[in-house]
Amino acid sequence: MAQGYLGFDNDTEMKVIGQDYFDYLASRSFFQEFQKDEDENIINCKVHDIVHDFAQYLSKNEYFTVEINEGSKELVINTSNEKARHLMLTLKHGATFPISICSIKSLRSLLIDCKGFMDLVTNDVLPNLFGELTCLRALDISLGFPGANLITTIPTEVKKLIHLKYLNLSGHDMEKLLETLCELYNLQTLDISRCREIKELPQRMGKLINLRHLINHDTFLLSYMPKGIEKLTCLQTLSKFIENSSSSDGGKACSTLACLKDLKHLRGRLEIRGLGNVTNVSEVKRMQILSSKKSLFDLMLMFDKDGEGERKKDDDELLLEALQPHPNLEKLDICHHRGSTFHSDWIMSLTGLRELRLSCYRNCIYLSPLGKLPSLESLTIAGMSVKNLVTGIESDGAFSSSTSVILFPKLKVLEFWHNYEWEEWDYGNTILPCLASLSINYCRKLRALPDGLFQGAKNLQHLEIYESDLLEERYRKGTGEDWQKITHIPNIKFTGDW
Repeated sequence: MAQGYLGFDNDTEMKVIGQDYFDYLASRSFFQEFQKDEDENIINCKVHDIVHDFAQYLSKNEYFTVEINEGSKELVINTSNEKARHLMLTLKHGATFPISICSIKSLRSLLIDCKGFMDLVTNDVLPNLFGELTCLRALDISLGFPGANLITTIPTEVKKLIHLKYLNLSGHDMEKLLETLCELYNLQTLDISRCREIKELPQRMGKLINLRHLINHDTFLLSYMPKGIEKLTCLQTLSKFIENSSSSDGGKACSTLACLKDLKHLRGRLEIRGLGNVTNVSEVKRMQILSSKKSLFDLMLMFDKDGEGERKKDDDELLLEALQPHPNLEKLDICHHRGSTFHSDWIMSLTGLRELRLSCYRNCIYLSPLGKLPSLESLTIAGMSVKNLVTGIESDGAFSSSTSVILFPKLKVLEFWHNYEWEEWDYGNTILPCLASLSINYCRKLRALPDGLFQGAKNLQHLEIYESDLLEERYRKGTGEDWQKITHIPNIKFTGDW
């Protein structure tokens, strides 16, 4: 996309065009050895050695690779390389950056792969790099591992890269990005993920009107979004949005969740933090911020709060109701909710929801009957205050059915974490036909697994019990009074097995 190979079609997103090209080549066996993520998306592949060699032969005057080892002599650029368009530079442990690279004025792509843990690309290299290679369309100087303090600041020379469309700075220790970065009006992708020291984004980000992907996950010190981000109406990827209307940042912050309203093309995953700072719930409900985003499939809602003062439980319950997403949602993660109940009509309407995680619900004593979600494959319950849990999954109630009932018809993975008050599990006559994995961790008051579990979940293949003393004592091999009840499960792990 950065090189312009996908063309431009007002009616079709370039990412979709690129996916079509890839799928076509894959169907013709051009690619092989696919590696997929948990959602079956292809994240890695290879080409056959013969195809690779042929491609290198055809592009020998446009593309080359360089590997620099410790003690290597300064790279000499010869006539065959001086007009190259694309360069992959690999720096091994202890190597120094070959400054002669900056003489290849025609470079369109520069991908730097750092294999060591030393300062291989330092701050003093960047002014030359940015100042000389002004034809770059794609620049990747990301760091694939933690623990190395490489680039800590971006020099003002970055504004000379006016043709740049793809910039990957992930993994470095920058505290902020200079305002001059906002002069890159052609920029389509900015990746600052895993920049753990970054505290703020440029105030003039609204000038990056062509930005399609702002990848900012794992930026733990980032505390607000800058004003003007609502102008980035081409955004398709925004990994994390931070609500901080109550911050004392001198008016720098984008004030409310309203900034998300005009970002109509967001797709994939969105993490929203700072929901505990929301002061006007009725305004959020009126704008229907998330319900129109039909390409948003993965949503994380964090009800954390900055500053002092306790938030009312009712506020969180009303806000959750106001944040109704589009029914296409497939993954939902809700954390730090202060409500005493987890119940929302829109959650029960998510018929395509495959994964649900509820964590740090310190006040929660009642859960909705989640067993009615027809597509749910993975469920995690963590940090709840419930004492009795019914396989439904309701809480603090009694299971009244006298006949067998199928719940969670597609549930494969069920996990419980840090439910310190949980004492009883009322299973009833439930059938969980697809349950394959059950994990119970840090649930120290849970006295026993329900007998009905072993009849109702006949496909259970994995059982993990960690730091849950009463359960471990009861089911430990050879000494536990109920060890025989779980011997049919092929894979069993206790605390000492890790």
